[in-house]
Amino acid sequence: MKKIEEVYRENYLFVDVRSPKEFTEDHIPGAVNIPLFSNEERAIVGTLYKQVGKDVAIDKGLEIVGNKLPEMIKEYQQYKNKRIIVYCWRGGMRSGSVVGLLESLKFDVEQLENGYKDYRRFVREELEKVSIPPLVILYALTGSGKTEMLQQLENSIDLEGLAQHRGSIFGDVGLRPRTQKMFDSLLLQRLYEVQKEKIIFIEGESRKIGNTMIPLRLWNLMQKATKLKVICPTEQRVERLYKEYCHSLDVPLLIQKIRYIQKNLGKEKAEELIEMLEAGKVKDVIHVILIEYYDKLYRHTVDSKEYSFEVHNVEELKKLYL
Repeated sequence: MKKIEEVYRENYLFVDVRSPKEFTEDHIPGAVNIPLFSNEERAIVGTLYKQVGKDVAIDKGLEIVGNKLPEMIKEYQQYKNKRIIVYCWRGGMRSGSVVGLLESLKFDVEQLENGYKDYRRFVREELEKVSIPPLVILYALTGSGKTEMLQQLENSIDLEGLAQHRGSIFGDVGLRPRTQKMFDSLLLQRLYEVQKEKIIFIEGESRKIGNTMIPLRLWNLMQKATKLKVICPTEQRVERLYKEYCHSLDVPLLIQKIRYIQKNLGKEKAEELIEMLEAGKVKDVIHVILIEYYDKLYRHTVDSKEYSFEVHNVEELKKLYL
């Protein structure tokens, strides 16, 4: 068996044998999912374990796996030349049985001690102590291109990208937000990738991004960081948001979102926006929401900061720091 501390940053292929649902919630970054049980099969085995007993559950599990064994072995064959670490929830029967099988087929394979459960312990502890270089935070009004700038900088952390949420009521449009656990996993991975940089660029956020929370240690460092203000004309912000949110226009969803902010806009203004949206005047709707909602909500926060510099684009940013 291998401990997560021994293998996390080494050249191993992690194979997660948990169900697809468990894998989607969180997994070791870069891992592949070769589940022993589907979501439904896992539920069946779990129910038998609780209601009938361990032996019956094991028999049912063996029956399920036996039927899919040839296909499973075929799937593993593509990784025959890799060093493999197999894990399940707690380093028990699921991963142990797969390791035994692969060893019999002469694979270079190990089991992860205490499984995913211990990996989660590792992530929590590492986020409290991993080295974090000095931060430079970009602040701006909505749609000013902060995320675009971060994506053009190698020494950056795109928190919204990791969360798959833009951090506002419209922030999940066109995205599939990640769980807190997956956000933590990806954040730790990114912190390792940039920990030797002299500085890290990051976007100014509230601590909560969608349903995920920035770890308190990183959040506290963000409060003390150097701050830059990004300046962008309203017309450019409208165009940017149109491209970002409306490449696949979901009118019913946008109407739902507008109704969420009706208390901010007023009922009459909200109904007017819905009529404009249904008439195809999408950019006009974006312009009104920017001015009447986002700017009113965030302008005070943005303007209240003490900034070291103001920049208009990533080229100006690079001249200052790179």
